[in-house]
Amino acid sequence: MTNSEEVVIVWTTIPTTMDRTLFARALVDGGVAACVNVFQASESTYRWTGETTVDKEHPVMIKTTRNSAKALERRILELHDYDVPEFLVINVVDGYGPYLDWVKRETRKAQF
Repeated sequence: MTNSEEVVIVWTTIPTTMDRTLFARALVDGGVAACVNVFQASESTYRWTGETTVDKEHPVMIKTTRNSAKALERRILELHDYDVPEFLVINVVDGYGPYLDWVKRETRKAQF
């Protein structure tokens, strides 16, 4: 497997005011994600514009490939309500071969 074909996990969060189903479907239907898991709302504490803020957000885990990550990032920036959304790419070191192959197949068309 070459580096660009590597399966990665992308983490982001979305505010609870966003439609989480539409967000996830846009990523999967657009071919930039094989699977999107949107978790129950959690409390996030962070500093923004000089103030400590506490908000409810949905953590989101996205399965894609390294080669599709930039297209995924662009799509998230188009869809997201935040000026600076979280976008963390985490390497998948190992996994079940057929599952990893499925992720690669599902995201192949987004690799640009």
